[in-house]
Amino acid sequence: MTLLRLDSISKAYERGPRQLSVLNDVTFALEAGEFVGIYGARGAGKTTLLRIAAGFDRPDDGAVTFAGAAPTLVGKRRQRHAPGAIAWVEQNGPHSGELPIEVFVALPLYRELGPSVARRRASEALARVGADDAAGARWSDLSDAARKLVTLAHALVRRPRLLLADDPAAGLGVIDRERVTSLLHAAAHDDDCAVLMTAPELAATRHADRALLLSRGQLLTPAVRDEDGTVLPFPGQERRA
Repeated sequence: MTLLRLDSISKAYERGPRQLSVLNDVTFALEAGEFVGIYGARGAGKTTLLRIAAGFDRPDDGAVTFAGAAPTLVGKRRQRHAPGAIAWVEQNGPHSGELPIEVFVALPLYRELGPSVARRRASEALARVGADDAAGARWSDLSDAARKLVTLAHALVRRPRLLLADDPAAGLGVIDRERVTSLLHAAAHDDDCAVLMTAPELAATRHADRALLLSRGQLLTPAVRDEDGTVLPFPGQERRA
């Protein structure tokens, strides 16, 4: 089932006297249970694409539908605390450095389910990503890798239908990057959640079902995978990128 659809999306920004076109007539569909990785150079428009998919930003042209309707254009705080539906993997931790990690992960559910159930769900989410030992810690106590796992748990705790992750493994080593992207793959295939992730390079999308290149405002399909999951670039890939 198609969960997210972008039809002929275009977006440009003012840069002094010029307009910088970031997305140009982008059409894209994401199925429930599918994990798609979008990669491209810095400034290619990956974050813009995700923000439009989430309903945070409006495209200049085109239409976005999530489960057959337009995503609600609301602020991040309100969208984040709305029950279910769309979850965004945050880059940052709690506003208060003294907040225990389990409470931070539980916050999106406090209003809907109450503290007791929310904290139980948070404990389950932390265990799922392998960060249950961080439950009583503070953000400042955590390594970079542990922080990435915690922010992923913070998104997964809502059991979303669509999970959006903007370069979720940024700054991590190879092993930790593999761990994060493997967890995203599991979220898609075990929970029937649609997962859309951005990354700076093709190799970082190895666990995705599809890899798409965002270049010059357009989505391209420059790669296929062999039977063991190894990425095989199409001939001429470097010329197009």
